[in-house]
Amino acid sequence: MTSDDKSIRIPRKVESMPGAVPSRAHPLDTMLAISDVIQNHRYAAIYARVRELGTPTVEEIGDGLDSSKTTVYEDVNHLQEVGILERVTDTQPHRFRATSIGMTVEHGSDTYQISPTLLIALARAESNENIRLYRDRNGVAGLATAVEYARDYVRSRTSARVMAREEDIPVLEAETVLQELREIVLSVEPELAEEPDLEALDAAADESLPK
Repeated sequence: MTSDDKSIRIPRKVESMPGAVPSRAHPLDTMLAISDVIQNHRYAAIYARVRELGTPTVEEIGDGLDSSKTTVYEDVNHLQEVGILERVTDTQPHRFRATSIGMTVEHGSDTYQISPTLLIALARAESNENIRLYRDRNGVAGLATAVEYARDYVRSRTSARVMAREEDIPVLEAETVLQELREIVLSVEPELAEEPDLEALDAAADESLPK
């Protein structure tokens, strides 16, 4: 993948992951809904805010955002309609939770993972200069790829040097974005930090075998 990729491109193949967005949604509807969140920083910020709070009300969501209460209300309603958020109460004040987003987008030889971690990274880009610079230089597709490197980084399966070599970027740039994304990965997917490194275990087992 090169730094010329400035956005998630129209895919040749889209696969929804198990448990991702309500099953009543057609895959194309799901793709369009997620595309909305990727392209609209307000939607990404709301998704991240709801993930952070669990099951907040519209008022609680708006307390952490710069948008007006009316805009937040309209955005939450839209995200509920397209299946990105789910209303969990029948009485006022309504509470919402974020659905589990998971999608694999393939275009030619490139594969992108659209996940809650990516959406939260996009939301964080509005306040985190390092993530914002990386997104601006490498596009959303580049940031999506960096998130996958960060997931492996958390599991000690890759390094900044490997990412820099494979993505043709400076080591310092790779190290900086991996450190920033590491925090997001650990907050969204804390189980990754406890995942055993199977390759290392296999290597250790091989070394222990008699020669």
